[in-house]
Amino acid sequence: MAEFLISIATYKRPDLLADLLRSLEPEVAGEDVRIVVVDNHAEGTAREVCETSPLDIDYIVEPRPGIAAARNRGLDRVAADDRFLIFVDDDERVHPGWLRALADAQRQYDADVISGPVISVLPADAPAWIARGGFIQRARFRTGDPSLSPATNNTLVRLDYLRSLGSPRFDESFSMTGGSDTAFFRALRAAGARMIWCDEAVVDEDVPVERANLAWIWRRGIREGNVSGRMLLREKSRPAVVVAGLARIGYGVAAVGRDVVLQRGVQARSAAYITRGIGWIGASRGRLVTEYARPTESVEG
Repeated sequence: MAEFLISIATYKRPDLLADLLRSLEPEVAGEDVRIVVVDNHAEGTAREVCETSPLDIDYIVEPRPGIAAARNRGLDRVAADDRFLIFVDDDERVHPGWLRALADAQRQYDADVISGPVISVLPADAPAWIARGGFIQRARFRTGDPSLSPATNNTLVRLDYLRSLGSPRFDESFSMTGGSDTAFFRALRAAGARMIWCDEAVVDEDVPVERANLAWIWRRGIREGNVSGRMLLREKSRPAVVVAGLARIGYGVAAVGRDVVLQRGVQARSAAYITRGIGWIGASRGRLVTEYARPTESVEG
């Protein structure tokens, strides 16, 4: 039905979603594009934004709570002759030329997965140590380099490749902790997917004030450790993961100490060893950070 299917999962962010849709308007003009918005709020809080947008949007509500359920509902809307699936988040804005950059890179490198940079725009009053230490900001690479950790925040996937794998789904046991996209793309990599970076396909993401602080960054680091720890447990025993976690914590403490002694300030790369180690141990014990849990919902897995 289309060259590109853009899939957007959203939950109670109508204003941010409206910004994203406005940024997409010039990108899809004249292109063979379908847009699917999956609203994960049962009351349909994104309906008005989608219905008033000049874009032709396939708007659906997925009442089952959880980001993985919403992503899977988006997969349900893939048609047999759609060629490429593109994921973007509802709190982002795409840069001019974003769609063409993804498409051109896919053709040039004959890749199964193309991902691009997400630029975290910090609040004006964010503590200086966040930017100085590389916290929150994501790494960038040269176009054509391997894409090391694709996510659903700015990624194109060749649908023929997904179909050749039996059309895999997002693991809904990660819905409340996050990480279903990490597990999804890790499985594609294990299956031999060619994953490439495109540095010209840029999106912006405003960092909310409530995230520009130590408590949120620390919690996020542990949550990411939980995710990788849960996947590691599929290959290793619980004691082995605990020991590996303790080793990472020890290394991280030493690395942070070195940063301080050398007057670099605490660096995200060093601190990540600590939070990942804690996250691995938590995963081994079933103690998970449920960042996306809702008051009446529980987590399995």
